[in-house]
Amino acid sequence: MGGRTYRRAPAAASFGSDASDDAALPCDGACHPMAILLPADPVPQRWTPRALDWGGELVPLLGGETQRLNRLGERFAVEVLLTPTADAALVQAYISRLRRGRRDGARMPFPQLNLAIGTPGDVRVDGSGQAGSSLAVKGVSAGYAFREGQFFSLVSDGRRYLHSVSAAATAPGSGLLTLAIEPMLRVSPAANDVVEVAAPMVEGFVGGNELGWTVDIAGTVGLSFTLTERG
Repeated sequence: MGGRTYRRAPAAASFGSDASDDAALPCDGACHPMAILLPADPVPQRWTPRALDWGGELVPLLGGETQRLNRLGERFAVEVLLTPTADAALVQAYISRLRRGRRDGARMPFPQLNLAIGTPGDVRVDGSGQAGSSLAVKGVSAGYAFREGQFFSLVSDGRRYLHSVSAAATAPGSGLLTLAIEPMLRVSPAANDVVEVAAPMVEGFVGGNELGWTVDIAGTVGLSFTLTERG
């Protein structure tokens, strides 16, 4: 495997922690190289998420009815501007991981400002073979309320996929719940795959002006980059 580490179902992290509790597992051919965890500091001062939609409108030339063509693969990208810092050691570490993230992918927490997440429980995928715009889950704390627009990340074969809840839902005592989600599932998860609700993360490839990733820029305006989900 060329010395690379492969991981499955990693634990979430926050901006306040640079640690990772992921347990390394050998790759069986279905898992993916572990994405680089970006450092906790410096923290983002501006965070701009956007949805990437591969569908479109079909507009007839002769005035017929416009139709919407939806395509699989809708995903997210996040434009990040970090807080300026003169700490050269922090900056050099961040730049190092950004460059590695271009090759192997990177991951970072997805903040939901002013949203009290609460205690969702140990949320897992309930059953295999799922597809479409809903996700059956289990292990949700009784009475836990998912809010419309709340984000979570699905961890399948060691890779994260960011989704949001498209309709509010409250878990019954059994902890079983079917969530309406956006975008549609991009993979069919396995039973018991992790659903990160308390601390969702976004994972993808790093883009941006690598020539601008310097200590001088970091100390004045802050490093900037884009993190785009792979699929």
